Amino acid sequence: MKLNLYEGENVRHKAKAEWGVGKIIEVNSCGTIKVVFEGAKEVSIAQGSKFLIKIDKSKN
Repeated sequence: MKLNLYEGENVRHKAKAEWGVGKIIEVNSCGTIKVVFEGAKEVSIAQGSKFLIKIDKSKN
């Protein structure tokens, strides 16, 4: 199953929990996802849907 992630959604990185919650700011047609994590750490993740988990921030 392929997980669709969209701009504005909250996510966590599967292997980098220390980065905290991030917000997707861009998803390009190649599958690279740009995320701003807590502390304003901006990261571009190639094949981002493999490494990111969508979360509902209102439940945390």
